Amino acid sequence: MSGSFSISGLISGLDSATLIQQLMSLERQPITRLETRLTTLNQQREAIRDLRTTLTTLRNTVQNFRFDTVFSQYAAASSEEDVLTAEISGASPVSGSYSVEVLQLASATTANSSAALGSAIDPNATLENSGIAAAIEEGSFAINGVEFTVDPTTDSLNSILADINASAAGVTATYDSLTDRITIANSTAGDTSVINFSWTGDADDESNFLQVVRLTGATQSTNTNGSTEVTSTGNLGAVSATDTLNLVNFANGAVTSGSFKINGITINVDATTDSISDILGRINDSDAGVTASYDSATDTIRVVSDTLGSRTVNFTSGTSNFLDIVNLTTATQTAGSDSQFKINGGAVQTRNSNEVADAIGGVTLNLLSAGTSTVTVSLDDDAIVEDMQEFIEQYNTSVTAIQDLVGTSGVLAGDSSIRFIQDFLRSGIFSNVNGISGDFSSLAEIGFNTGDSFDSGSISALQLDEDEFREALRTSLSSVKSLFTNSGETGIADVFFDYLDEATNTQGFLNERVRSNGIIDQQINSINDRIEQMEERLETKEARLRAQFTRLEQLSATYQAQASALSSIGASF
Repeated sequence: MSGSFSISGLISGLDSATLIQQLMSLERQPITRLETRLTTLNQQREAIRDLRTTLTTLRNTVQNFRFDTVFSQYAAASSEEDVLTAEISGASPVSGSYSVEVLQLASATTANSSAALGSAIDPNATLENSGIAAAIEEGSFAINGVEFTVDPTTDSLNSILADINASAAGVTATYDSLTDRITIANSTAGDTSVINFSWTGDADDESNFLQVVRLTGATQSTNTNGSTEVTSTGNLGAVSATDTLNLVNFANGAVTSGSFKINGITINVDATTDSISDILGRINDSDAGVTASYDSATDTIRVVSDTLGSRTVNFTSGTSNFLDIVNLTTATQTAGSDSQFKINGGAVQTRNSNEVADAIGGVTLNLLSAGTSTVTVSLDDDAIVEDMQEFIEQYNTSVTAIQDLVGTSGVLAGDSSIRFIQDFLRSGIFSNVNGISGDFSSLAEIGFNTGDSFDSGSISALQLDEDEFREALRTSLSSVKSLFTNSGETGIADVFFDYLDEATNTQGFLNERVRSNGIIDQQINSINDRIEQMEERLETKEARLRAQFTRLEQLSATYQAQASALSSIGASF
């Protein structure tokens, strides 16, 4: 015992420490047996918790049959998927074939600025002060191999064009103030040779003039004189969508702060902080139901209705003149169209969408192009078989898990309450279903079996003959469904669910055993109390043994001293 003092066998020659250890080891055997029992109880608790989880999964699987989600699965197919696609989207679709003729697709209304946003440039002002959309860099460019120099601080557009016309490049350059674009054409009538825009000097000296005036990459065509000509792809004074509104050179003047409305939704404008991109983003994020974008090629704003159909977009100016400045109050609107189609040759139907969910019950049609397609609605055998295989897998998993637990080497060997669950599942799966009428009375009649092999030492797994099962679905769906669930709640799923729910819920007998302070916890606590009491008794007994051996050593020392004294007395005579 800790704190005690003993001299093991110093006088008596006995190894008292070893003797006490051996005696206490014998005394501890009941505690060892109890500790083994504790280990077993902990293993049983975890095993039952795992089993409860497995059975809960099976319970949830059979519940799907009772909710009628398994046998209500249908599939829709389109014979011409370039015309339309079809999908099941509602409850209780009706099996059959439907001829769908798509006459017209729905389209969206579009509104475009009635004119370019930017003001035409001043061709007589220096390029840097002309109002041109982008800054022109000083340097050189070439046309048909003839080089020209540009200094934006001193050259105007007209002076550059005059230089081109006076050169040996063989072209005539003109500026149209109405379209705000440059046209360059071969000077000789009938000359269809390509106009070559290039530059052959030092790369550090190249000017971006041709790019800014939008001639680089522009399409070359033949004009009325039979000569090749090319025109700027956009107006030279196009606005910058990212510049603050009060810095943009709009053709219609300056934008004022305030608000305007699109389809009745208010959009706020701050001309000192907002750009065109900011306003368009605010429109797109609002509930106006439109998507707005800026087209740099045409220098216009395009607004497309999010809702398909023939409804136009409503633009209402307010305290801000933004809509007027960007030419949307006078926008050119192209109204969208409603979709048009026929079902089985009936009357023409119209919708403001290409997604039609109310023409065929429980089916959504996605119209893609004009044409005719046959839509077939049928029971989805594949989905039902997949759900049935999931049920079988969960069933086999549950039965096997119980067998492993209650077998001779299982942690719950001999546990009758757990074995009863297995017996219930095994006997119930092939039992006749009472209180129903129809072609089938048990699962064995629709393809459920345990295979051809037999092994008395193991449990045969549940299997499904898919061909036989699909045939049963085709010939008598309602009878198959009744085997699993019916109004009398006598189906396999009904009975299994009731039993498994009672076994696995928080008040069920499985949870009663493994919950906190449940049956097993109570047993564990009781054993721990017993072990604690026994440890205290053993500690007391070990201390007593050590004290007894210490006294033995002390007596031995006394007797040895007396013997020595007597021996000395005898020697004196």
